[in-house]
Amino acid sequence: MPIPTPTAEDIRKVSEALGLGLSAADIDTYAGFVAGMADSYRRLDEMQAPTPVKPQRGKVGRAPRAEENPWNAWAWLGPVEPTGRGLLDGFQIGVKDAICVAGMPARNGSRLLADFVPEIDATVVTRVLAAGGTIKGKTACENLSFSGSSHTSDPPVLNPHRPTHSAGGSSSGSGAAIAAGDIAMALGCDQGGSVRIPASWCGIVGLKPTHGLVPYTGAYAMDATIDYCGPMGARVEDVARLLTVIAGPDGLDARQIKPVPVPSGVNYLDRLTDGRRPKRIGVVREGFGRPDSEAETDRIVREALKRFAAAGVEVEEISVPEHLQCFDVWSAIVVGGTSELMFKQDGLGGFGEGYADPGMMAAFAAWRRRPDAITVTAMPALLMGAFMQSSYQGRHYAKAQTLLRRMRDGFDAALGRFDALAMPTIPFRALPHPGPDASLSDRVALGLPMVGNTAPYNASGHPAISLPCGMHDGLPVGLMLIGRHFGDADLLATAAFFEKTA
Repeated sequence: MPIPTPTAEDIRKVSEALGLGLSAADIDTYAGFVAGMADSYRRLDEMQAPTPVKPQRGKVGRAPRAEENPWNAWAWLGPVEPTGRGLLDGFQIGVKDAICVAGMPARNGSRLLADFVPEIDATVVTRVLAAGGTIKGKTACENLSFSGSSHTSDPPVLNPHRPTHSAGGSSSGSGAAIAAGDIAMALGCDQGGSVRIPASWCGIVGLKPTHGLVPYTGAYAMDATIDYCGPMGARVEDVARLLTVIAGPDGLDARQIKPVPVPSGVNYLDRLTDGRRPKRIGVVREGFGRPDSEAETDRIVREALKRFAAAGVEVEEISVPEHLQCFDVWSAIVVGGTSELMFKQDGLGGFGEGYADPGMMAAFAAWRRRPDAITVTAMPALLMGAFMQSSYQGRHYAKAQTLLRRMRDGFDAALGRFDALAMPTIPFRALPHPGPDASLSDRVALGLPMVGNTAPYNASGHPAISLPCGMHDGLPVGLMLIGRHFGDADLLATAAFFEKTA
């Protein structure tokens, strides 16, 4: 769309909105300078910027029929056939609805985005297809990916272990589809636990990789500090296989500009069979006995950790105060990111030398025309973020960013002594879905009460994996292991070692 030259009337409206109090004469003067700036924007519009792959495949697939979708795990069915051969030959992969597949709706679980069909494939999708994987379809996710429970998707995603209960969110459909046996692997996104929560509550494996290891290009963002794309699978081997395909820099994602180069070309499957084994596991005291903890969940996780000890691994309980502190750091970032970047900047989700899809941003801007469609679980963060910005000019968001190094140093000190840190993924098992008459308060309260253990590692950037470690009354319990930065291969090996002790 051509950029028009702003008129004096346009400048007057902007002046009033910003409270600048410009006189009519000043407005006329400034309008002349602004007109010259518009020429630069028009020239910029004509430049060709690097973009993800734009396959010419047209619209693909259809909405699932009810009989095909008993758990409401699927938002759209394909398939999209592979473009090459490799580690994913013969495998069908689910892709969270927050990740772009050209020709398939990318609704991010929201009616705000119901009509948006991207022209690009996210980098992870391009890599899956090139490695021989077939995209079975888009898995359902929570409304704008802003809920740790699965009641905000439409319809709610059901837990295959108990359909009256949540499958976990926001990558709810990916978790349910794997737990139900529809697929062995899926892609999820994680800003506060959205890969690990459904993994824990559905009894599967889910990895939030080291920050920046997997490119986020082509997925709906909240804030570049806490955005992750990660693999989910029935077993650790499935997660390692999918990570091998999707990891590595793509030259488009600003999250991958690191002081330490992002590893590329690593075969994470090899590390599972090279014979090395963990020596020491640090059990983080602060991850247990929380105000929201369920005694049975704590007990099952502690019993599961004895499997390490029985196999000759030293298991020691330790205190890591940063685990509790880092939650508040994450909270300021997700609230600021949601309010300023996700909404006010239409899903740009951060700054830097990275790609932002203009079509995705234009689609997301619909929230201004349809504020009633904003999910109720995101509304408190939007309101609080706007209040903090107007009252304190974003200083708390900036302070949280400044504190990240101190948080990482605390975790790194503990990981200098141990191969991995351990705690419950979620302090309690899956919650029941709210009833049809549930109040607004009840629906909002279910959104994020479960992220106390998961969210700190979105802020710190450390890899974290959820593993099924037991059941109670028919519902799964998850164990979370945390590893060193870019120690994803070692973390997967430790997870596979634990899996083999069952």
